[in-house]
Amino acid sequence: METQVTYEQVVERLAPCGIDCERCVMCSRGRVKNLSTDLAEALEGFQNMAPRVADRFPVLQHYDRFMEILGLLAGASCAGCRDGGGVLPFCAARTCFREQGVDFCYQCAEYPCQRNDYPENLVQRWRTCNDRMREVGVERYCEESLEKPRY
Repeated sequence: METQVTYEQVVERLAPCGIDCERCVMCSRGRVKNLSTDLAEALEGFQNMAPRVADRFPVLQHYDRFMEILGLLAGASCAGCRDGGGVLPFCAARTCFREQGVDFCYQCAEYPCQRNDYPENLVQRWRTCNDRMREVGVERYCEESLEKPRY
């Protein structure tokens, strides 16, 4: 039997704008960081083997680049907007939710506002996320969002 997500769990997982922090590549508590850390640990020492087999697997000639990217992902450090992370300069939601005393933008009496300076593609995503949360509730919205790609 599947356990339903609670409102509190959704607030922990989703940013005030409605985007899923846990699936972001920069999230310090996210899935990508955890999987990258596990993979980096599993590959420990392989940097010595990669050059030896690069003639059979030419892509391994660039193993150091792969490890550089993996290190970036494993070192993700964004705590998320609710905990002082999320430093995108065009996003007012990262602080505004606290000022307005809401968990999500759609709950604000001023939604949709003009405070965010999102690029056009993010304006549409922000509106879609928040309109859907208003329509079906945050728990259902969160469950639906898990069925869709993060990016």
